[in-house]
Amino acid sequence: MSMLFVEPEGAFREFVNDRFHNAAFPVHRVANSDEARRELEGTSFLATIFRWDDNSPDLIELLRAKSAWLIATVADESELSLAYRAGVHDGILDTCVSAVLDAKRSHIEHLHRMDQRLAQAQKLESIGELAAGIAHEINTPIQYVGDNTRFVKTAYADLTDVLMQCRELIVATETDRDITEIAGRARDAMDNADLDYLLEEIPAAIEQTLEGIDRVSNIVRAMKEFAHPGVSEMVLTDLSKAIQNTVMVARNEWKYVAEVKTDFDPALAWVPCFPGELNQVLLNMIVNAAHAIGERAVGERSHVSGPVAPMGTISISTQLVGGNAVIRICDTGNGIAAKNLERIFDPFFTTKASGKGTGQGLAIAHTVIVERHRGTIGVQSKVGQGTEFTITLPMNLPEPISSASNHAIPFVNDGELTSPASL
Repeated sequence: MSMLFVEPEGAFREFVNDRFHNAAFPVHRVANSDEARRELEGTSFLATIFRWDDNSPDLIELLRAKSAWLIATVADESELSLAYRAGVHDGILDTCVSAVLDAKRSHIEHLHRMDQRLAQAQKLESIGELAAGIAHEINTPIQYVGDNTRFVKTAYADLTDVLMQCRELIVATETDRDITEIAGRARDAMDNADLDYLLEEIPAAIEQTLEGIDRVSNIVRAMKEFAHPGVSEMVLTDLSKAIQNTVMVARNEWKYVAEVKTDFDPALAWVPCFPGELNQVLLNMIVNAAHAIGERAVGERSHVSGPVAPMGTISISTQLVGGNAVIRICDTGNGIAAKNLERIFDPFFTTKASGKGTGQGLAIAHTVIVERHRGTIGVQSKVGQGTEFTITLPMNLPEPISSASNHAIPFVNDGELTSPASL
């Protein structure tokens, strides 16, 4: 997350800019309240430094809702007192010295580091929650691989007995020995082995075993590709494959409550992005969709006796629209109340029961899409019908974005996008 600085052109603005130059966090600079409101549309900030104006209580309320730390710049102590009474967290006098601003910057940098750690913790939490499901997904094919292997082992012992008797019969025939007794033993071995059954079931067992091995291989490959290591610059990524991998990784979350339908635009292949971060966003969206459908199913079962509620649907589509890659994730869950729609991207806001969510998933998704990829993320929802999230990623950036940059719009200076990621 980043900082918002609202200050008209002038000496104090230059003073603050100088102290926050090359900060460890992005700084968005605007000159007036109208520009600030536009910046605040769908965006939250770690900190906001703004010029105090007691004639704009609605702006102050908006800033409080969208900023973890709200700092007012004031002319004197009387304005500072008014600012505190209005709910501002801290203040800076126009006459402050450099050390004061340096202390504020240091604290915001601390908040920035904490925010990054929280994002990493949220990712680890997601992986931890999925671990049991992934283990189950792997265990199921492993079980029938094991069962089929044990069956083939037993069948091999039976067939070995049959083959040994047949070999003895052949030797007896070649040496003109009496084969009556040997032929009887061979017949008994064939009957005991239930040869017709084995000839039918062994190929099926081998086929199922190979399918199980393929299933495990696909899960492991999807996990490996999902957990793509962080990269310092955007790389071209196969968007359809990234979505398919994430759907597979999250399968245990949705398979009991929904079916997943995908519709990928064949014209949309490689998309410039940070693959690991985009995978995390997709995972959050799919898991949230599954939970919403599950909650709706529980609600329906509590009101209606009889058969289990029908499966819901999660629809994921991609489309090339102009110069943008558009991802739509729709679910038939319980929907989001209108009063909550404006807040769902705010940090720590959640409608889930205590202990069921941190309120960070969508906040991180917003940061990743809007700030890291310079895209957009929007939501439409109707209670009782479902929710649709729309993610837009620009395909043609003026310059590739670098994770190492500290500016408001973090560019690196040259170079084409690196070669396609191995996804």
